[in-house]
Amino acid sequence: MSKVGVAQLQTRLDGLLAFLNPHWDFVNCHMVNYLTDQHWEGFLPETLRSDISGKESVDMAIENLFWKNDESVKTFLHWRQFLDKGKQQHLAHHSELLTSVEKLIKGQDNVVQLSIREFMSAKKCHEVELTAALVNHLIKNSCQDCYIVDAGDGKGYLSSRLALQYGHRVLGIDANAENSQNALSRNRKLQRAWNGLTERAELQSQGITPKRRGKKSPTRDSTKSVPALENYKTIARFITTELNFGSLLAEHFQQLPQERNPNICLTGLHTCGNLAATCLQVYHAQKDCRLLCNIGCCYHLLKERYSKQEFFGNKAVMDMQTDYGFPLSQYLQKRQVRMGRNARMLAAQSIERTLDSKELPNVTLYYRALLEVLVCRHAPQLKNELQVGKMRKIENFQEYIQKCATKLDAPWLAAITADELNSLLHEFSLDKHYLDLFYLMRMSFAPILESLILLDRMLYLKELGYEHSYLIDLFDPVISPRHFAIISIKPLT
Repeated sequence: MSKVGVAQLQTRLDGLLAFLNPHWDFVNCHMVNYLTDQHWEGFLPETLRSDISGKESVDMAIENLFWKNDESVKTFLHWRQFLDKGKQQHLAHHSELLTSVEKLIKGQDNVVQLSIREFMSAKKCHEVELTAALVNHLIKNSCQDCYIVDAGDGKGYLSSRLALQYGHRVLGIDANAENSQNALSRNRKLQRAWNGLTERAELQSQGITPKRRGKKSPTRDSTKSVPALENYKTIARFITTELNFGSLLAEHFQQLPQERNPNICLTGLHTCGNLAATCLQVYHAQKDCRLLCNIGCCYHLLKERYSKQEFFGNKAVMDMQTDYGFPLSQYLQKRQVRMGRNARMLAAQSIERTLDSKELPNVTLYYRALLEVLVCRHAPQLKNELQVGKMRKIENFQEYIQKCATKLDAPWLAAITADELNSLLHEFSLDKHYLDLFYLMRMSFAPILESLILLDRMLYLKELGYEHSYLIDLFDPVISPRHFAIISIKPLT
């Protein structure tokens, strides 16, 4: 199995930055300011703008460039060329940097991956099944006598599966104490139902539709053992490089000999924000962490080394973060690479899911841009200051403004007449369609920005000498937008 080297990663990062450097202002713009700051004219080159002339042209561009991507249609050539250059930057287009699960795991065992859909969504089921199977294979092939630490355990979806199906000893760690208690409660319910769930899953894997159990259904085989609860523990802690996993495991697993340090597999399924980067730093700081399997998410919550102080929704969590999450690699630190919060927000969006569903942005995005026009006209001191948040079940623009006025306690907004609102809609009616196309073009940068974050993490591990580090495209990107896993294996000494 060929290994990706430091120079190879540096070269790819150079290519990414060369593509992104002219567009940092574009990917960091905010859709709130689309109308007030004239984003269409400000960020799109004239060659692209000249290809679009009116609603019908916009609709054709969206259909041909995004929904169908029909290369036989010889229109919007400048747009197509721009989008194609961007696609060449996606990780998916650089297979030399990716490792398949099949190549990573040799001699896979025949443990059935049970499709247990109860107690979680179909999306979470997809993620848990594949991650649990991968972690199990990694442990069996690389470090059999191993304890698992699940960072950012949440509701215990992954931990429960690793403990119940595969019999591993798992310590789930979450910063939220309530999450830790809920994870244990969920695991108890899952434990009681486990045999029934596995029986159903086994029948379904054979193409048999199991009958629903009624009150008078015969009792299941009582001789079949129920998985033990003792191999899954939870604890509420904020994870840093100083948190000693070995001591925590010794405290919660009494069978662990006090005189030796345990081998640890550090995993995390969609570890939020800085936690993903922290996991890589903990893996390096604690020699007993032999395996790493991390899938990150919530890139907007990363603490950047070279960006100015930014707004974060959860200030309490932000204040606890002591280490920087981007860039991690010395290579990007020397170049003082910075992304910006809006770019990181964009990195977490899913162009794959949008294209699959052919879904344009919710109309409230347009309404929010119109609201900012009203701010500039009636309360200019509040420009870029209003935090509206999501508005659901909105019938029209008038209702949107009414709800915003109430939510923001803004009498000036409530006083705006229906006539003025209707006039505003008429004034910017064509901009609604241009906004949709602008939105899709900007979203096309999402996989490029995510590639920058992930390759920085990979290079960080390689710079530290962890040669057995891999990037795996683990999930279906339409089902699970954050679908890349970072794996690292320390050779046993």
